[in-house]
Amino acid sequence: MSEPKQTYRWPWLVLAAVVLAIVLAVVWVGFAVKKVEQQRDFTPLPNSGPTGSK
Repeated sequence: MSEPKQTYRWPWLVLAAVVLAIVLAVVWVGFAVKKVEQQRDFTPLPNSGPTGSK
């Protein structure tokens, strides 16, 4: 008689952890980009002042 094929659960757990890490990294980078854009909106550029003021 043939024995039933053994299936492992740990590869699926590792795959789920990797996918979750990628999704969290994408979300984290998205929030960081929004934060930098907000800071740029409120911070004037150094060359935006009046020109020719010597």
